[in-house]
Amino acid sequence: MPSRSRPEWLGPETDDITPAVSTSSHAFQAILDDLVRTLDAPVGAPAAAAGALSADGAHSSTAPAASPSASPSADDTALAGPPPARLQGRGDLTIVVGFGGDAREAARILAEGADAAVHPVSDRRAALAARAEGVRRGCAIVAPVELDAVDAVAALAADLASIAPDQVWVAVDVSRRLDDTRRWVGEVDAVLAVDGIAATGARRTAGPHGLAALARPVLWLDAPPA
Repeated sequence: MPSRSRPEWLGPETDDITPAVSTSSHAFQAILDDLVRTLDAPVGAPAAAAGALSADGAHSSTAPAASPSASPSADDTALAGPPPARLQGRGDLTIVVGFGGDAREAARILAEGADAAVHPVSDRRAALAARAEGVRRGCAIVAPVELDAVDAVAALAADLASIAPDQVWVAVDVSRRLDDTRRWVGEVDAVLAVDGIAATGARRTAGPHGLAALARPVLWLDAPPA
């Protein structure tokens, strides 16, 4: 993952950050081997999932970032750049962190745009199983990670780091208090660098959404602000 400047509101950067693992690396093979030992179950040969391969049989590592139901606004793109392309390689793991239904709905929409499967994860063991499922099915995995409170990230930090995803999104409802959003998003970013914001709720608030303060690319999953 390329280096990038860190907003001042996030505070000092910690050293305890687990790097993402590419499915094309030797490290990923080690993860699969570890899964076999951990679950004591064989990892089968991957089968091509519907829509996972291109027309000529080549397997793409990315999918378009926008779809009819999800698009960046011009202002958000100008502030933090376009949203990252959604991963589409088999076994690639994207996590979406957010509150309950926000995380689940964002994961569903992001998965639809990448012909990926949705598979919730909560820790390293679940992440290994999700990756193996993606390899078997020949598709990427998008995993919602659900929070139940603004201060829940600290208790989940070790499990979040152990997941070692390839891409990280946060599901943000902009009708919620911006101070609360900045707090939990900053805590997620301190453990796993956030790649993009999947935003909703612009129609549920008359105030400014304040996402520029998060300094991350924004993808609106519903109608963006006027």
